[in-house]
Amino acid sequence: MRNLLACLLLCACPLLLSLAQDEEGEVIVISELNRTDVEQFIEEAEDQFYEIFNTNIEDDDFKISCRRETPTGSNIPIRVCEPKFMVDARARNANNFGFNAGVVEADRSIRTAVEPQYQQLQQMMEQMTQEIPAFAQIASILGQLRARREQLLK
Repeated sequence: MRNLLACLLLCACPLLLSLAQDEEGEVIVISELNRTDVEQFIEEAEDQFYEIFNTNIEDDDFKISCRRETPTGSNIPIRVCEPKFMVDARARNANNFGFNAGVVEADRSIRTAVEPQYQQLQQMMEQMTQEIPAFAQIASILGQLRARREQLLK
């Protein structure tokens, strides 16, 4: 699999913003990627993005992990990436449900309860974007890849 950390976003001119290089030096034109390639690059970029983030923060509650889940009513697993504080909040909710049958909170309610942590997480990521060039570069590439995915879904 191609290593996005080795990708160099060519920002010399606005026309080149959607170009990147893979580790073999091959130029990748994001706007020409198909849906499968875009999904593969997004997953790789997210892995590297979260790896850099997790390496550079001290509070384990904000570290982000990814896993595959199969939603109820589906046979197609999806990738879910979320911070430890959200995983812990969902686990506490499941424990409460086990001890107090019928008192389970909806996921939206859990998300609302941890909203301050999500705001803090956003601030941490914004600060890291300012301080760590590789993190900012992958964030930029990830943004372009997600935009391409949206374009392909239309």
